[in-house]
Amino acid sequence: MSNLITLGRKALIARLETITQANGYRTDAGNNVRSGWFSERVAAADASFPMVVVQRAKDQAPRFAGHGMRKLHGYAVVAGVEAGLDDYEDALDDLELDLLQCLMPIEGVPCEWTPEGIPHVTLGISEPVPPGDGLKAATIVIPIYLHQFIESHRD
Repeated sequence: MSNLITLGRKALIARLETITQANGYRTDAGNNVRSGWFSERVAAADASFPMVVVQRAKDQAPRFAGHGMRKLHGYAVVAGVEAGLDDYEDALDDLELDLLQCLMPIEGVPCEWTPEGIPHVTLGISEPVPPGDGLKAATIVIPIYLHQFIESHRD
């Protein structure tokens, strides 16, 4: 039996990997999508930019009905560009717009890139973080919630 949580994470990563200039985006961030923790990925010796990391984040409150629940499973899509303090804004704007266009849900329409059992996604409020204080990349953090239907396991 497949794990819906794992399938959702892998679908999110696969969707982000479509962000390439060949697909009409402004950046090729899709060539460097990882999972894990952004701080560890950016500190790695082989870190390159732009970089997108899918990391676990706080869920939203679940909704219960019958023998199941709708779990709003949270991830932070953390993306970074390497740039100096004076020239990071344009590159970060391009990266943020690519991420939003890639992940944007269409209201009332099931999400076409998620597996069965995850019909919708919700985006949270984007948060930019400038380079500095030991961080070598300007970053944008976009919360995303995968609406997963989890059924009760009954014997």
